[in-house]
Amino acid sequence: MKKIGWIGLGHMGLPMAKNLKNAGYDIHVWNRTLEKAEESGLPYKEKLEDLIKEKDIIITMLFGSESVKEVYSQIFDTGIDIKDKTFIDMTTIHPDTAKWVAEEVIKRGGNFLEAPVLGSVIPAEKGELTIVVSGDEEIYEKNLDIFQVLGKAIFYMGNYGVASTMKLINNTVLGSFMAVLAEAYAFAKKVGIDPKLALDVLSNGAGQSLVLNAKKEKLLNEDYSTHFSVSLIHKDLTYALDIAQRNKYPVFLTATTRELFNSAKAHDLSEKDFSAVLEVFKKLSNMK
Repeated sequence: MKKIGWIGLGHMGLPMAKNLKNAGYDIHVWNRTLEKAEESGLPYKEKLEDLIKEKDIIITMLFGSESVKEVYSQIFDTGIDIKDKTFIDMTTIHPDTAKWVAEEVIKRGGNFLEAPVLGSVIPAEKGELTIVVSGDEEIYEKNLDIFQVLGKAIFYMGNYGVASTMKLINNTVLGSFMAVLAEAYAFAKKVGIDPKLALDVLSNGAGQSLVLNAKKEKLLNEDYSTHFSVSLIHKDLTYALDIAQRNKYPVFLTATTRELFNSAKAHDLSEKDFSAVLEVFKKLSNMK
């Protein structure tokens, strides 16, 4: 049986770790905030060193590039021999960070897979995420069973950095779609169209999408309980803009969308669900 150490118990990490436990894997978790590990209902280790020593596969699911660099630096600083251990990072990070982690793990004799996920809390709970993976194909094949527990669609992307880039491209679409749906919803409400009727029409027209299906009730109820936060989409769009700039590729819509979510952050909505971008359009149009 594979011995898995899981690091990161946020909105996504916790249900993913639970799915592996429910699938019968020998799993312990560790979190930088010990209370989250204690409250997770999962077996946990108090010390990172114990997790690294005892497990063959270490999976990280964190916030972004800075947190990934911090945690992997901690792992390396323990001085524990990681030869032949496999590390899988499922965080959405900058491709440069993925390449750095891969280089540092491999030069210490370990294996590394970069495997960001597409989807939010509900598909994470159901094990229906989409997963894009970069790294050694043989190591990918050996760990495909883990990905199949967590996701319904798994794509092997080849070299390090490609999976993270693809995830960022996906999230430019996600962020832009959420923004245009919020704008359309506010527009319909402003001109006096019943909000539910407007969303029903959009669901059967140009707005038909997984995004609208997932966020329809949130928009109607202005329920911004977090599935995927404003902070996370803003972070992802910022990474995407950096990649676009390096490649001299103009991303007009992504740049505008990033600033809409920046405005949401300025209105203290950082930790709310990213559907809270609706509040930006309400303020711009003087709506209550």
